[in-house]
Amino acid sequence: LCNIQKPAEPASLKPVAMGKSDEDLLPADIKKEVKQKVNFVRRQPKKGDEVEIHYTASAGGVLLDTSCRGEPIKFTMGSGNVMEAWDRIVSTMRKGEISRFTVPEMYLTGGPSQFLAKLPDDGQEVDYDIELVSVVGIRDVFGDNSVIERIHDDGEEYGISPKTGDELQINYELSLKSTGQVLDTKQGMDFRMAKHADNGVYCSKAIQKTMETFKLKSCGTLICRWHHAERSQAADEALNIPPKEELVIKIQLLEIYEFEDCGKKAFWEEGLVLKKAIKPQRCRLCPGFNGTWCKVKIFSATAGQEELLSEEQLIETTVGEGELCDAMEAACGAMRKGEVALVTVKDLTLLSPGLPELKVPAEGPVVFKLEMLDFGSPGPEEGPSENLLLLNLAKKVKEKGSEHFKAGRFRLAQERYSRVIQLLPRYKKPLGSTTNTEVFTEWVEKKTAEELKRSSRLNLAACALKLNLHYAAARHADEVLKEEPKNIKALYRRAQGALGTNDFDVAVKDCKRILELEPDNKDAGLLLRKVKQTEKEQDKAQREQFGATLGRKLL
Repeated sequence: LCNIQKPAEPASLKPVAMGKSDEDLLPADIKKEVKQKVNFVRRQPKKGDEVEIHYTASAGGVLLDTSCRGEPIKFTMGSGNVMEAWDRIVSTMRKGEISRFTVPEMYLTGGPSQFLAKLPDDGQEVDYDIELVSVVGIRDVFGDNSVIERIHDDGEEYGISPKTGDELQINYELSLKSTGQVLDTKQGMDFRMAKHADNGVYCSKAIQKTMETFKLKSCGTLICRWHHAERSQAADEALNIPPKEELVIKIQLLEIYEFEDCGKKAFWEEGLVLKKAIKPQRCRLCPGFNGTWCKVKIFSATAGQEELLSEEQLIETTVGEGELCDAMEAACGAMRKGEVALVTVKDLTLLSPGLPELKVPAEGPVVFKLEMLDFGSPGPEEGPSENLLLLNLAKKVKEKGSEHFKAGRFRLAQERYSRVIQLLPRYKKPLGSTTNTEVFTEWVEKKTAEELKRSSRLNLAACALKLNLHYAAARHADEVLKEEPKNIKALYRRAQGALGTNDFDVAVKDCKRILELEPDNKDAGLLLRKVKQTEKEQDKAQREQFGATLGRKLL
């Protein structure tokens, strides 16, 4: 704006289409022409905000006044510090925008005389070319003037805002309002958005409330009255804070940590492998478990205060092949390129075999710090679009699961078998369609897909039994029995799962059904005897327990 030496010749201005807020704030007889657009997500100034503008005023092609020879004009929206027209037109702009407004004489009133003296007195319309240089958003956080928020930088335009339960990384500076003396500074501190978390800083509740409107890289200042500072006398004495002193807190939102259950993504139970991205990446592409090459750097592995790695390790591997330990396979399959994360492993059996080689501690959890440096191009999540290629891929995935099962890597086998079922849905919604259609229409293809899913479910039941997940084993066997009620393997594995969950009636029923179908099945006979023996032992133990309890009550 300030590079303009003289106003343009007068021309008929075409008002731009404006949103509802513009229509509410700008009268119909004030015309607006946007000369430099900015991103629409930038917020517009509201009453109470502090703004800075540069302006050029002209009438009939004659320059009347300009601020471009000096500093921008600063004023508070809605305070009456400037003419009515400026309050109205600036409220429709966004930071960085340059617009021309044609303003009738009736709105050119109010404000300091220095802005009015050079305006024409013959009723002419005035053209204002205005650049909105800066906006400082001001908000009463709790509505009682106890905490006043000043936003200096809105941060990333398309960023997300923190919510309750998130963990953040912020910069924090505490100072006295009266003297400006800085009392405390924390760079890159972790901050938790939780109701009862004080985070070791003053005004934690106020900061949490403020963070709900922040985006990444936003920065602002809080002015806190003494009664809302959440402080103790001991803390005040330690920092030499006078009684009833107002505090100024400068904060900047550096990062919103992202959490993900990597084990759940690998079709495992919840909470086994948890990832906290301390340097998250906004892209969603990750290696997955389908044989994508990757390069990962492991900085550390700790159990409590004990460091389990002697030095950093750089590993190049193919995710899903089993070269890494189960925990690292799950973590690497869910990481983005450039992401740095803390991976918490609660089940210590997931740490061996496989890289990194470390001495597994007696107690956990173990926390890894690692970075995904690079990885290849993973295939589409839904697999190939051609049915023949899709079936061939499912066969290879199942074979890889069987390799892992034979090697005793039951978690990896569990993921591969689950992937087979995910690849072969019965119905799918084609791209651009609103209705589901059958995936496999040819009889041979349909039969092959069903057989792959049935054998994978049986193998999932076997994996679950190896992992002592008896409910899961029974559930997988149930899925097979819905389609094939006489399947001997499914009946046997459901009986094993039922035994593990003390569901003796189901276990006995399934064993007897197997013996009806195959009278010479020795495994079913042995399992039936084991079920009955276990039931007797449990009944005896319960009678002893409840009998003793009843005897004590009678005494």
